[in-house]
Amino acid sequence: IKSKYNPQYTAGGDNGIIDGLNGDVDWRKGGWQGYQGQDFECIIDIKEPKQIQEIVATFLQDTRAWIFFPKQVEIYTSYDGKEYSPFGTMPITIFKFPSDNIDASIEKASSFTKPITCQYVKIVAKNYGKLPSWHQGYNMEGDNAFIFVDEITIK
Repeated sequence: IKSKYNPQYTAGGDNGIIDGLNGDVDWRKGGWQGYQGQDFECIIDIKEPKQIQEIVATFLQDTRAWIFFPKQVEIYTSYDGKEYSPFGTMPITIFKFPSDNIDASIEKASSFTKPITCQYVKIVAKNYGKLPSWHQGYNMEGDNAFIFVDEITIK
């Protein structure tokens, strides 16, 4: 994990996002890693080159708790861990972007391609940024939103 998760939101540690346990819409149960004021970035080493064609990353939004879906999710693959190629980008349109709906929800960002062989997968989720003016926590200095990520699967 290239980013630093908040010590209150660890999902059980570094492997929490690939442990096979899915976070609940009630994020207070501890199944999510939370990143505030920064993009989320991780690299997953599959341990040997394998053929893949789908990568899925799961995100939570609960705007009342300052948790917003990322603006965009970018996925890259690499055979050697040095040179990365784009696998796919999921624009915000796949998410139910913040509005006056404050219900918590979970969305899976997935990207498909023709089968490729790789050993490394990099995921970059772009943080929403400063809280919007309609948010109850908004202030003129601007407080930062969280990204909550949980299970990442590679098929």
